[in-house]
Amino acid sequence: MSDDRLKAEQLREIIEVSALITSSLDPREVRRRAVEAATRLVDAERASLLLVERAGGRLYFEVALGEDTDNLSRVRLVPGQGIAGSVLQSCAPVIVNDVQSDPRYCRDLDTRTGFVTRSMICAPLSCKDETLGVLEVINKRSGEFDEDDLGVVNALANEIAVAVENSRLYERLRRSLIEMSVYATIFATVFVVIGYWLVTLGD
Repeated sequence: MSDDRLKAEQLREIIEVSALITSSLDPREVRRRAVEAATRLVDAERASLLLVERAGGRLYFEVALGEDTDNLSRVRLVPGQGIAGSVLQSCAPVIVNDVQSDPRYCRDLDTRTGFVTRSMICAPLSCKDETLGVLEVINKRSGEFDEDDLGVVNALANEIAVAVENSRLYERLRRSLIEMSVYATIFATVFVVIGYWLVTLGD
């Protein structure tokens, strides 16, 4: 595939991901499909999306593509731990084409899955001056990751950040509406009781 055709294909898929974010699909499914798109667009073996826990600020695996990744759901990384934790802390994307020699490499993750990480792009999910997590793509199938690949991953990370923020805003709004409904029920009950009490006094 020519460079121009490849870039057109990448742009088309990024636009599709952006359209997904404004759809009514389940937010978790949107994030999974965006991560799958990242894998395809940079010809990587697998990819992961790590989000920041609201309590404690640690990273957890929201999406982890690939075999034997189920137990990653129990892993938590603190800011600065591993390449992902380092990117979360610095809020700067990185290309690492020799992960095994990188001092930030967290070997425990490969031990848990039996997978060997050779190369990686890791990009922060930034939205409104807040870093919500990181997107990482792992092991370029042919050659090394380059700046074009980094641009694609960055673009998808930005789209996923919007999806995550929208999901959180919706959840806050939903909770607010539930609270308002509860308060309205309480107030209505109180007014009924007061009205009944006043009628009783009148008798």
